[in-house]
Amino acid sequence: MGKILLIGDRYTVSLFRTMGAEGKVIEDPFALEKEIETAKKREDLDLVLITRDLYEPVREKLDGVISTQTKPLVTIIPSPFSESKPVDVRKMVLKALGFG
Repeated sequence: MGKILLIGDRYTVSLFRTMGAEGKVIEDPFALEKEIETAKKREDLDLVLITRDLYEPVREKLDGVISTQTKPLVTIIPSPFSESKPVDVRKMVLKALGFG
């Protein structure tokens, strides 16, 4: 089974690390593109989660990169600092593993 990487704020990364996921804290949304490119090169990753508050400022720039990415699957999740609908993490993980 592949790994999950969360890119986001300190709080959200800490929460996901307690569940066994890797985490990368980023303060600057404009550094996000470089982190995604680095993650795409890793063969051990199946899922990359990015917090919405990091993604929103650079959304237009990254939409093309994220929408065409299949392995690892890149998806946006809400953080405690963003407003959004609940996320079905189980469904995302199954999709990343090719079962959904």
